[in-house]
Amino acid sequence: MCGILRKNLFLYILKNMNQNKVMKNTLFILFILTFTACSGPVADQVRISGEVENPSREEVEIFYVKEFVTHAREEMKVTLDDGNKFETSFPLDEAVFVYLRIPPRTITLYLEPGADVHLALDASDAEAKPSISGEKALESEFLLGFYHDVEKNYGRMTVLNQTADKDPEEFVEYLEGIYDEKTRYLEEHPGYNQLSPEFISLLCTNMRYEKYQYKMQYQMAASRFREEGRIPALPEGYFDFLEEPGLFNDDYLNSSSYVAFLNSYRQHYIQRKAREGKIEDSMLARYETAREIFSGKTRDVAMAGALVSMLNFGDFEEARQSYEDFMDQVTTDKYRKVVESLYEKAMALAPGQPAPDFTLTDIDGEEVSLSDFRGKVVYLDFWASWCGPCMHEVPYARELKQRMEGQDDLVFLYISVDTDENAWRQAVSNHDIQGVHVNVSGFDHEVPQNYNLRGVPTFYLIGRDGTIADNRPPRPSHDNIDDVLLAALEN
Repeated sequence: MCGILRKNLFLYILKNMNQNKVMKNTLFILFILTFTACSGPVADQVRISGEVENPSREEVEIFYVKEFVTHAREEMKVTLDDGNKFETSFPLDEAVFVYLRIPPRTITLYLEPGADVHLALDASDAEAKPSISGEKALESEFLLGFYHDVEKNYGRMTVLNQTADKDPEEFVEYLEGIYDEKTRYLEEHPGYNQLSPEFISLLCTNMRYEKYQYKMQYQMAASRFREEGRIPALPEGYFDFLEEPGLFNDDYLNSSSYVAFLNSYRQHYIQRKAREGKIEDSMLARYETAREIFSGKTRDVAMAGALVSMLNFGDFEEARQSYEDFMDQVTTDKYRKVVESLYEKAMALAPGQPAPDFTLTDIDGEEVSLSDFRGKVVYLDFWASWCGPCMHEVPYARELKQRMEGQDDLVFLYISVDTDENAWRQAVSNHDIQGVHVNVSGFDHEVPQNYNLRGVPTFYLIGRDGTIADNRPPRPSHDNIDDVLLAALEN
């Protein structure tokens, strides 16, 4: 539409070149304005202000998700003034859900470029609905009621817990009831006709694909929540909804539920093919399947999601080759940049690269630097006391150390990401975890950031020369961990 408008206006200007100077100047300005208006989204300022009764802290946290591949967030903290009021502005070039958090409350807003909203809330009363006013505040005002009256009743664990005593047909009926209730609340809202069509479309897309996600998670959840742990059989036609026309649509990519559904659909496809003996489930297969079964921008985001997992957790060489393929295939600049950034971080931690040095205080209060162990092999373990898989490795690590007794050049270095220092100390003591122990407060600390930490447990093997020998070494529970450590010691 914009291209046609520019073309027609330009032709009109050519036909009227002989007009007087004022006319020519007017036409030229009109052409420039039309070109600017059609050149794509331009960031506009969003303003959020408010007042907080009974605040639990002096800061209000405001954040939103920039994209749904890595779930990278834009975050800001605003300090309350002496009257417990706050105000902030930031640029926004598209409508997004913005979250305002002051514990124990989190408020969801829907903000478009140019919005100017004002909130008043009681931070201590979760049942007290905040008030909201201002420019482009109708959608946010609706969300306050929607979450207060409906959404809070159907949290993820509440829904999945229903699989404990509902057979598949009953669970589907339960999901349809939730969907109908949410849809009815939206359509019967007094201000429905004043809500932005884009907002209505996004909300309906979220509700639809959230329902599909729950359907696909039924067996997994039932095996967890049922005491006997058995996986219920699904009736014939259970997955017929996956054949619906228009199931995949690039217009839905601003929906987090839709993007999450793509991963579930891909995994369902792989599992079905695996049962037929046509494919083997692996991170590489997930990337190749995403490339095969999707199209358009949906294909780009599905491939990007699979590749990000490979870069963070998979075989490094496979990830490198898939990255080269992705850069040839991707058509969306946004996802190209996301993957390119992560690839650069992964390459910086590839075997042969210098291991990022750090200096931290150990559990006894002494300074410890990674460079202190130059000339030795370091088995680096990022972990946390609250992490089930981390604690699962503890007895295996104890046995591994017994088998490695006498290998004085092997260092077991543990970096905890516990934000609760006492919990870290108690875990080390209670489980008698032998090694060098340091702690950093969460994933945002400089050290886990430098090691591109995306989850725990995560291991690195660092050679005698201070370079990374293996950025995906086996866990202590793995069969070949001894061989890997001994080979590193020999090198």
